[in-house]
Amino acid sequence: MPLYIMYFNLQNGVSEEEFIKKTSEWVYSLKDRIEGLGSMKLFRHYNFGANCRTYQMVMEFKDFSTWDKFLAFEKNNVKATKLRYEWENLVDMNTHFDEFVHELLLQVKQ
Repeated sequence: MPLYIMYFNLQNGVSEEEFIKKTSEWVYSLKDRIEGLGSMKLFRHYNFGANCRTYQMVMEFKDFSTWDKFLAFEKNNVKATKLRYEWENLVDMNTHFDEFVHELLLQVKQ
């Protein structure tokens, strides 16, 4: 199952409470609306590396085609798009970074 991971800090002056409220609204707008979209989790990091990114958002996808479904849904759903833009305005997008990862299964000999 591929994961989309975003590491970021909040914009100056944005409270964590405001951020969590807006994140909850956005995530709820997606719940059960996109086939193949799994859980979305938010993590807060403490002292995470030389270039700290305080937050991490992880989204699970059934497969990579789910990303296309996610983008199509947002393109056609004004409310979801508005909520995502409001959410992004709370995040320091100039210093964030994103990645897709896919777990590789190891074969362990007994």
